[in-house]
Amino acid sequence: MRQLSPEGAGSLWRESLPVPCTTITATCKLITPMYGGGVKAGAVDPNMPIRASALRGQLRSWWRLLHSRDRPSTEVFEDECALWGGISSKGPQASQVVVRVACRAVEDSRLIDGKPPDVPDYVLIWNRDEPPPKLLNQGYEFELSLELRCVEERREQVVEALRWWASFSGVGARTRRGLGAVRVNGTEVKPVHAKEVEDLGGQMVVGPATPKARAAWGSAIKQLSTFRQGPGMGRGGGNRPGRSNWPEADTIRRVAGKWAHDPRHPVDGVYPRAAFGLPIVFHFKDAKDPSDTLELAGQERERMASPLILRPYFNGETYHSLALLLPGWKERIGVPVALSKLGKDNSVKAWPDDMEERKRLASQIAPMQDRGEDVLTAFMQYFRDQIRPRQGRAHR
Repeated sequence: MRQLSPEGAGSLWRESLPVPCTTITATCKLITPMYGGGVKAGAVDPNMPIRASALRGQLRSWWRLLHSRDRPSTEVFEDECALWGGISSKGPQASQVVVRVACRAVEDSRLIDGKPPDVPDYVLIWNRDEPPPKLLNQGYEFELSLELRCVEERREQVVEALRWWASFSGVGARTRRGLGAVRVNGTEVKPVHAKEVEDLGGQMVVGPATPKARAAWGSAIKQLSTFRQGPGMGRGGGNRPGRSNWPEADTIRRVAGKWAHDPRHPVDGVYPRAAFGLPIVFHFKDAKDPSDTLELAGQERERMASPLILRPYFNGETYHSLALLLPGWKERIGVPVALSKLGKDNSVKAWPDDMEERKRLASQIAPMQDRGEDVLTAFMQYFRDQIRPRQGRAHR
């Protein structure tokens, strides 16, 4: 028979006691319209617009992002199962986190059309032959509560995930482009600041203060739209849209061997904008250009979420436009990609690994010139450049 000292027996007894349950409660308010969120993709469920299961999944993914850096994936998975539940090497484990949502049914008057001016350009794309989707307008409120049965260290991790979700994410779909952004009021839900982001390898840039969340959101989205496709930046200047200043379109023409106008971009064989997220759909209108709508996708055609988040950011007092590169963003720059519907292997790395080659190519792509050696760094520098003049005027 195993012999136990009184101290050992006391320790085992204490470990067998149930962990006291603590509850975190917060009031949440939409500060931008919400897209989707229901069982049917792209649709608001009027009876249950905010789903506890979806919020739980978001919090779990933020926890994973925050606690996976420089750790073996197996170790992260074991810790994740211990806190959030799942089947680990120890067998099935119950979740130590219960997420509850209290929300009211949505009246038709709360729904708006998901098209400009209700939503900034470049946020939502839908089939133009169909009516635009209905969105839940900003101002909608709900209550979020987390019941925790875990030790203090685990509790702090859940609070940290909650803070990052509140600062940078939201509810529904397309949250990385600012839809469904929330303002969360709770004693433990403090805004995440730039130093915390930088410590984990991310980047965070905010614009000048503005009293309205929609204005901050529109400013952030406009900068991405201009950088990617705006006249004089992503495209040639003038009253009519000129040819793209990015190399992807001419690269596709060369790969397909078809073009209405001779490819003339000096950079070939790379797809820098793939780092913004995949898939990317290209549609050529001229008959002599590639005839099918082509999709640029990652390996095994898997979707790659954008590492860039644009939304209004609330610092506890005022709203600001936000551009955030998530920790791990550098891994997205040179992802393997391929074009669908060409009937041949055309897989390449979206952007080279060699730094000197990156510099050489970036110097020939107008939106990236003198801004960075990869598209994400270049965009963040462009974002900074756009907010500086306004910040300067605000301090005068």
